[in-house]
Amino acid sequence: MFIPKLSTPRLSQKVALAVLLSCGVATSAFAQLTDPGVRGGAPGAGGPLIGLGGLDLQFFNIAARRFNEVDSVSGTIDDRTNTKTQVTGAGLGPAFNGTDCAECHAQPAVGGTSPAVNPQIRTATLDGAKNTIPSFITTNGPTREARFKKTAAGTPDNGVHDLFVITGRSDAPGCTATQPNFPQAIANNNISFRIPTPLFGLGLVENTPDTNLRADSSANAANDTKFGIVQGDFQLSGNDGTIMRFGWKAQNKSIGIFAGEAYNVEQGVTNDLFPTERVELTDCIFNGLPEDLANENPNTQVAGVTFGASQFSSDVVNFTNFIRLAAAPVPATPTSTTTLGETVFLEAGCGLCHIPQHTTGNSAYGNQSFVTYFPFSDFALHDMGTGLQDGITQGSAVGNQFRTAPLWGLGQRVFFLHDGRETNLIAVINDHVSSGSEANTSEDSLAVNFNTTQQQAVIDFLRSL
Repeated sequence: MFIPKLSTPRLSQKVALAVLLSCGVATSAFAQLTDPGVRGGAPGAGGPLIGLGGLDLQFFNIAARRFNEVDSVSGTIDDRTNTKTQVTGAGLGPAFNGTDCAECHAQPAVGGTSPAVNPQIRTATLDGAKNTIPSFITTNGPTREARFKKTAAGTPDNGVHDLFVITGRSDAPGCTATQPNFPQAIANNNISFRIPTPLFGLGLVENTPDTNLRADSSANAANDTKFGIVQGDFQLSGNDGTIMRFGWKAQNKSIGIFAGEAYNVEQGVTNDLFPTERVELTDCIFNGLPEDLANENPNTQVAGVTFGASQFSSDVVNFTNFIRLAAAPVPATPTSTTTLGETVFLEAGCGLCHIPQHTTGNSAYGNQSFVTYFPFSDFALHDMGTGLQDGITQGSAVGNQFRTAPLWGLGQRVFFLHDGRETNLIAVINDHVSSGSEANTSEDSLAVNFNTTQQQAVIDFLRSL
């Protein structure tokens, strides 16, 4: 890893930058740069971990089919829109954001993040549903979930309020659930949005010992101080004290918890980890709970394919293993420009939070022990300032704190930041600048200490990831 070296900028440059930032027009600092846009070519992700074989590979391949499962209330309606979907499931709703995992985790391949065209528009009225599409859900915008900052009583809320309900659907007769009052929440500035986090390579992250994450973060301590970064502020589990590392605020301990919670929150499907309906209207509950559980008497073959452990396991276990065994994103082949960009990225201090690499521990899965991988994240919490704060508290992470977003796969993403507000990397970089942001000094360094060619190389490097 490169050690950042601060040069002394000309006074006029520092004054000019200070004026730009104080006026709230930081975009001008990088106005001459160009984001080349979503990297073309084949998806750099979506397959199994490198070296995966035998039963591990079989589990991944079959679990991938379950990840594409489309749920209805009854399990008897097939709403698939592509040939990737192999199975249908029961338990949708009473409230939900989507009907399948791959609906939102789609770009650039199944397991990714928001696609360019929002499938939630179609989902809103499937099978007779009477939903109104909220104003923040648009055809060419990101797939989103909505959180409310406060309850009607003015106490902290922080929870997800699903976009849609099953009322009116042909398999939900008599259901009277209603959508939240999103217009009122918007008018009262009581709403915050999240987009799906990419799932590729998370098994490597899960298998990285806490000691490795702490050591990798501590190695930057001296430079963290120079750049005004709070080093190693990890979100810790309130039960066992270990590092949490999944979700926008590192609010989930494991891939399994992440998958179980998402199944319950995003699709409304109760499961062994989250067995209670979130909307407890008796006229909207049509199935015994939990709706997803282990299959006690599975068929061992379907169309000649032996399903083994996958067929015995619940959806959540299949989702977990699809995510756990998915390979990390593969970057584009380096060029002289992207190599320069990486050097500048690190010298400007960006790599102090977006730590380039970590190493796994001893893995129970084939060829995954002591593997070095390159997520460009420390998985710790950082103050992102007033410009990005969302008013949501999760665990120890308050409204202005977020987990450092991993940058691997960045080149093939369409939407950026926790709420999907940006599609341009230059705007994303400028959004890191605001009062209280730990990124301010790095932004200062990048804007002042490097010329336009070097700054453009950083953008090109990021799009190569």
